[in-house]
Parts: sequence; structure tokens; C-alpha cells
Amino acid sequence: MARTFIAPSKAKKHRTRKHTNSMEYTFQEMPDLQKTGERRVFPKAFHCDQISYAYFANEMAKSSGFSRGIIDGVLGEVVRSMESYLKLGHSVKIDGIGTFNIALGMKNREEAETVKEEGERYDTYNVYIRGINFIPDADWLRRLRRETELEKVGEVKTLRRTNTSLEERRQRALDYLSSHPFMRVMDYMALTGLGHSSATRELRLLRRDPNSGIKGVGTGNQLVYILHSTSNI
Repeated sequence: MARTFIAPSKAKKHRTRKHTNSMEYTFQEMPDLQKTGERRVFPKAFHCDQISYAYFANEMAKSSGFSRGIIDGVLGEVVRSMESYLKLGHSVKIDGIGTFNIALGMKNREEAETVKEEGERYDTYNVYIRGINFIPDADWLRRLRRETELEKVGEVKTLRRTNTSLEERRQRALDYLSSHPFMRVMDYMALTGLGHSSATRELRLLRRDPNSGIKGVGTGNQLVYILHSTSNI
């Protein structure tokens, strides 16, 4: 019996920017931690709101002439079929989009048992599906590069190294949580001055430490951080 693909019933109304025909970006300067005097910059895109499934499917229905029900059914079957092959270890290629395959990881790499001899083995209880690798279709990527207009906005921003210790930043987070029900990554960034990647990595370390006083609740984009009431702070 085929599974039913449940899609959101309402589409979000997405914000529009002044420059709707281009992708905006700026440059960020890396801090000179080695004191070499060299200036290293890299481009960073300004991303708009995430397009919801409902909005995406409704726009497809308008432009293609297919009904929303047909679109839901086809996309649902694509997801179901991809899942069935990925679980068996296959990679899945969709022409015009790209190739998908499962990426594995270790939950507690430092605790993995190893036997350093012939026939070395690793405990399998630590292995989990870390994510899904995606390699974009080469023609699609070339078309995006050719047809996307890039527009630089703003001045070069410098990523500054925080002068606080991990313990000081942890205490700032605890103080914040004492008066707020939860904390997001962006809140921790504002409290500590860390960039998004550094803040995410640090929060991951804190939530894995049973004595940090902080634990994570939820998954993916819904992950937030709350006080761990049973911790020894």
C-alpha cells in the first residue's frame, strides 16, 4: 500500500527584497590570528527566507498546469523511492538536480573500541547516519552560474576573535536561560560574539557535557537549548 505524503496545508507569505533579480553577497575578512599582516577575505551570501514546501508546491502548480494533488503525489513518491534505495546503500541520481547518498558518522568517536591487530574491528553501536551528501548536477550548476546575477552590498566585515573563555561564555548562556525559557544559536551568537559555525560547535559540546547546565531539545531547525536542572553547575 502506497504511503500518503502529507504536505503543509498553508503556504507562508515570503518577504521580498528590493533586488529581486539578483543574489546579494558581501565580503567577510578573516581575523589575522598568526599576525602575518595578510588580509584574507571570502564572499558570504545573504540568504532570504526558507521557501516552505506548501509555497513551493503551489508555485509549481501555477507554472506547470498540474494540480496540487498530482504534485504532492509525485514528490511524495520521489521521497519514498529515494528513501528505500538510500537505506540499501545505493546512491540516487536525479537528472537535472544531482546525486544523493548517505553519510555515516560516529556518535562517540573517542569511545569507539579498537583492536590494533590484524582484523581490526570497531564497535558498531557508535555508527549512525550523520546526514545525506548531495552533489549537484553539473549542467544545473553551470546554468545557475551562468544565469545568476551576483550583487555586492555593504562593506567588508571583519570576523573578530572573542576574548572570553568557554567557561565565561557558558556562564553568559546560563544567565540568559535563567530569565528566558530557551536559547537559540543566534541568541548564543549575540551573547558571545561567535560566528554561526563556532557557536553551533560550542553549543554541541555544551549539550554533550552533563555538567554544563545546558541541554538541547528538538532536532534540526527546531533545536533549542534550555537549562539542565539536574546538572552540577
